[in-house]
Amino acid sequence: MRISTSMMFDTGTQNMLQLQTNLYKLQNQMSTGRRVLTPADDPVAAAQAVVVSQQQSVNAQFMDNQGNAESQLVSLESNVSSVSDLLILVKERIAEADNENLNDTQRQAIAFDIRQKFDQLLGLANSSDAMGNFQFAGFSGDTQPFAVAGTPGNRNMSYHGDDGRRQLQLGTGRLMDVSESGSDVFVRIPQGNGQFAYSAGATNGGTGVIGESSVISGYNDSTYKLTFTAPGVYTLDVTTNGVPAAPVTGLAYTAGSDIVLGPVGQQVKISLSGTPAVGDTFTVAPSTNQDMFKTLDNMIKALESNVSASAATKAAYKNQMRVIDDNIDQAFTNVITIQTSIGARRLEVESLSLAAADRDLQYQTDISKLVDLDYTKAISEMANQKMVLEAAQLSFKQVSQLSLFSYL
Repeated sequence: MRISTSMMFDTGTQNMLQLQTNLYKLQNQMSTGRRVLTPADDPVAAAQAVVVSQQQSVNAQFMDNQGNAESQLVSLESNVSSVSDLLILVKERIAEADNENLNDTQRQAIAFDIRQKFDQLLGLANSSDAMGNFQFAGFSGDTQPFAVAGTPGNRNMSYHGDDGRRQLQLGTGRLMDVSESGSDVFVRIPQGNGQFAYSAGATNGGTGVIGESSVISGYNDSTYKLTFTAPGVYTLDVTTNGVPAAPVTGLAYTAGSDIVLGPVGQQVKISLSGTPAVGDTFTVAPSTNQDMFKTLDNMIKALESNVSASAATKAAYKNQMRVIDDNIDQAFTNVITIQTSIGARRLEVESLSLAAADRDLQYQTDISKLVDLDYTKAISEMANQKMVLEAAQLSFKQVSQLSLFSYL
């Protein structure tokens, strides 16, 4: 085979250029720490790395959402906790105000404190999160949810939010509530014991005072009205599903005794003390909802009334405070339930965050296995490539000197 001088030079040049290219590629890999610099280096690994990177990006967004959710839930829990603390203080004030030895001036001092509690509750109900959204406005985060009109003792609350709860996606298929509706926290509070509520007639002139109440065997949502027709005698009117039954007359009343209402299997019990006057009424009816603000306003009105005027006004006052006390208990139970729910969500966010951090580490590991450089192997390969290039250069030098002109 005849090898021309030009062929020898061209072949030698191409071989050394290829060796230099390989060496340059290794140098780039070592300087970047990546084995796959372009998809052509390893198409399969490059494609898999893109898929894993996309999953890692989605997971990173979930981690951001989890951090945001934690921040919002911490703020929400703090405000709901403040509401429960406020209700505890109101409960203490109710116990203090129920003292018969207090005079009207002392009760009015308590009323002044409840006014402050009312304003504080309104401020909590209209609180905002770090992003400026009202926490208890539902989806209407830019609308102040609560507004109050009227004067203390005769105020009306209006709610301008909705029943929605803002959500964040914290994982695949996992949406979490990060806000609470003001209607759930402050408005939809069942009266009485949660199943039925009792009340004394507004025009009662006797000293009858309602005591404890409870469900014995079940409550059928009937309305029971006791009307005293003579000293120690009352008539019972029962309405079930809107249908009144025939009145039961001539029932005997003993002060301080329990009164059992309803048929067997659907009975409730209330206690009544004092001496009701003829015409006095006491009613047991299914619970309806009443907002916290109305309960506090009723308390202010009761405290500022002329309680010491007579035995009848004292009895009316005690009946009002008993109803208010039960309503505060229901409000507190509702807030504690919501507070517990928020705490459970915070624990779930913490669990999701730990799992997301583990996934992020796994994604980093997977990507590293696919595209990162093995420095031990690369250094060995670079030394080998360098040796081959140096050998090729030396051999080319020797071969290039083989010419007949050297012998002339």
